[in-house]
Amino acid sequence: MDAVEVESRERVHIRVRENASTLAAWRVSLRAPRGAIVLAEAGGKSWYRGEGDLLGVPQERLAELWKAALSSDTEPELPQYG
Repeated sequence: MDAVEVESRERVHIRVRENASTLAAWRVSLRAPRGAIVLAEAGGKSWYRGEGDLLGVPQERLAELWKAALSSDTEPELPQYG
């Protein structure tokens, strides 16, 4: 697997066709590969959504990239709340 470079991690709001309400999700923006991965969880299920160059990438590959991004040595600066 190629190296994963994390640009940022953030909590975002998303909408999906299957749910009338807004959901909270985690989004990891990547420099390499270029794009972003969104992890959404609802009703006991979780799924990934690719953005940018990762649009249309299979769930299994997005899961691998997500795991690599979380274990990345390059930690982005996280905002301070409170």
